[in-house]
Amino acid sequence: MKSKFYEFYLILFMSLFLFHFGVVSGAVAQQKMVLAEEVEKADVRMEVTGDDFTYSPMGRRDPFKPLIQKKQDIVKKIKGRSDKVKGPLEKFELSQYRLIAIMVVKGIPRAMIEAPDGKSYTVKVGQYIGLNDGIVKNIETKIAGIDDSGLKVEKSPDRIVVEEVGIDSSSGNEVKENRYIIM
Repeated sequence: MKSKFYEFYLILFMSLFLFHFGVVSGAVAQQKMVLAEEVEKADVRMEVTGDDFTYSPMGRRDPFKPLIQKKQDIVKKIKGRSDKVKGPLEKFELSQYRLIAIMVVKGIPRAMIEAPDGKSYTVKVGQYIGLNDGIVKNIETKIAGIDDSGLKVEKSPDRIVVEEVGIDSSSGNEVKENRYIIM
């Protein structure tokens, strides 16, 4: 009786063992086949010399360069403003400025900002600011409203909208983007 019991479990164990390794080895072989097909499809050129290889990036863009570069990173691609004409607001990057206050004087919005050197400046629409020839396009004040349920809702924050020009690294064309200085 015991021998039939052991014989049954031995056959069951052996069949599960063979089934498991048969399925696993089949799946591994299929995965290797899929990977081999993907490598064949990929247009990667490698020169194999001994144990090490060299990757050839011919016809590919550099993955470590940003897609959009600022004017200062491009050498003489775009003629910017002369250094003689630049004012004190064009010494620092936009992200270094801090918005202190927004005021409307005779219907004209103006903003007071603080530079990293601790000095305060008043800016208005059309003025140049930042290292990349940014132009102040708009000074937006906080808009508050009341929604359908009667709650107070702020629709836009206090901020300065600055338009900067950069170079798209893939096409080499000028790209205009809006950046913001907020409180």
